[in-house]
Amino acid sequence: MGVYCVSEMVKRYRKSLCLTQEKLSEGICSVETLSRFENGRQTPGHQVYQQLMEHLGKNKNRVYAIVSGRNFTISDMVAEYEDARNKSEYKKEDKILRELEEAVDDSLASRQYVMAERAVLDMRLKRISAQEGRAQLRNSLEITAVKPQKEDLERYPFTDYEMLILYYIADTYFVEKRLKEGAHLLEKIRKKMKSCYCGQDDYLYEEILITERLVYMNGELGNYRKAVAFAEEALKICRKEKYSVCLPQLLSEMEWNMEQLLKCQEEEVDFTWKDCQEILKMAYYLSAALGQEEQKKQIYSRYIENFPYPTWSFV
Repeated sequence: MGVYCVSEMVKRYRKSLCLTQEKLSEGICSVETLSRFENGRQTPGHQVYQQLMEHLGKNKNRVYAIVSGRNFTISDMVAEYEDARNKSEYKKEDKILRELEEAVDDSLASRQYVMAERAVLDMRLKRISAQEGRAQLRNSLEITAVKPQKEDLERYPFTDYEMLILYYIADTYFVEKRLKEGAHLLEKIRKKMKSCYCGQDDYLYEEILITERLVYMNGELGNYRKAVAFAEEALKICRKEKYSVCLPQLLSEMEWNMEQLLKCQEEEVDFTWKDCQEILKMAYYLSAALGQEEQKKQIYSRYIENFPYPTWSFV
């Protein structure tokens, strides 16, 4: 969800800047004290906290991280909401989000979460335009990020949820069919993640989402080989980290781009139509196992169109 306690935030921002504890604590506190802060065994005083934030390039007057991890009711609601979001159950998603909007506190992180998720959902339900959604998403990002309108990724270390908002912003260009602009922003985000957040578990889900969207956008732009390469990279992360929720979409999109390369004929490829068939079949079974009904229907329709009965029965 992107809601963290103070100790987590100090640790996350330090790592995003590739700073050691020794470097961050220099002239502020001892390494042992910083270690206790990051492990939640000690709370930093106001002055020390301000100094740490300044050293991390953060506005010393900004309040961070303030929703208690002990609020299990809200945690359960968020889990239920995100499960509905992953399954594209928009009515259920809308109902839970309305409840969340009433239940969460007024902390910056909570406000940011419900504002950004509301913008995305309202776009999906066509209550607002992509342009309106983009403006709302930038407003939500500005709650915690310094001057984020230009998506200046070089000057600011983003949290994983702020990265997700940047992904949502890029996706508004996709909705408007401005694919080159969307792909350009996504590649900027991905480059930043790989250079500054590489290997950090908190950012892997966002990296998969971003790469999956790059697969789709490059496919639509006719960059089929590049799209397949992005898909293979994302699939490696999914398999290694055991992220299953994105697999059906990734497999389906990779297979579509492989089809286009086979149809082109002028390019040499190391796969066949039989490989495409097996990949689409795998995507279907995974979507069924994950309860992604809409995705399952779409994959079924594509399979029947490309590989009609009796090549495969869905019994």
